[in-house]
Amino acid sequence: MHFNGLRVVLLFLALVSGISLVYAQPPQPGDYAGFERFPGSELADFRHQQSTVYDLALGRMQRVDGRVSPSRAERLQGALTRVTYEIPSGFSAGDAYQHFRDQLLSDGQSAVFECQGRGCGSSNFWANDKFGNRVLYGPESGQYYMASTYRSERNGVPVSGYAALYTITRGNRRVYAHLDFLELPPVDDMQLMVTPEAMLSRLQEDGSAVLQNLAFNDDDELVGDDGIDLVVQALRRDTLLEVYLVAHLRLPGEDTDILQARSQERAEQLRQRLVEEGINASRLEAHGVGPLAPYCLQGPCHDRVELVTRP
Repeated sequence: MHFNGLRVVLLFLALVSGISLVYAQPPQPGDYAGFERFPGSELADFRHQQSTVYDLALGRMQRVDGRVSPSRAERLQGALTRVTYEIPSGFSAGDAYQHFRDQLLSDGQSAVFECQGRGCGSSNFWANDKFGNRVLYGPESGQYYMASTYRSERNGVPVSGYAALYTITRGNRRVYAHLDFLELPPVDDMQLMVTPEAMLSRLQEDGSAVLQNLAFNDDDELVGDDGIDLVVQALRRDTLLEVYLVAHLRLPGEDTDILQARSQERAEQLRQRLVEEGINASRLEAHGVGPLAPYCLQGPCHDRVELVTRP
């Protein structure tokens, strides 16, 4: 799936330095929990970072003004696990791709971008600039890529986030499959704010806070606004604070572009209400990210707005 004009950044995760994240116990070298390696394949590389900022590629790799980057991307922060396999001879990059794709898209998960061959851009850029593993370099015609949501379980703890799958047939005919698993904090870590002081404290500590006691109807009209007063009080206490209003909306079977547009409308409505309460419009920026937040795979968070500090 392509996102036309997608420039929305998941700001509540990525633009806040020093955010406090809690995850399940880090994975040990080997297969990532819940995912089976291709039959007969061998582990070629395993790396783990407990907290990092990650650009999830949603477009072909390219060089613009001397900088290599995807044509579209989402920036997130989370725990990153990278696993690379060497696929046994006799199988193609397409075989390996289908094997891991089927696993990633099980249990209601969805692909957010896919490409293959020259449509993915330079394999050199993927191998060296994106994944930092030169063994993944090969002819462009032999590459496949997908970004998707995922969820799994490790040591009895649910984990979810985004995955990047890349497979390649090298010039020597060896086939490799690489997976990036970006694990995001669980829903339980999104603590609720009940006073302006608590909200400001959370914003200072983590850079974001889930807004409570807000409700929208099926026409995306703000019909429950008891939580607005808390936001107004917090913004009045810190007159230098500038924030993003990030609205989320996930509905099974609904088109992602439609959900992004609807969530944008919700964020804009909330911004207008805050302006009507006397908050300077220059301090507020509205963003709708629709379903692009894996938190919503785990709990009752499919319909929410977050306050995020602006750097």
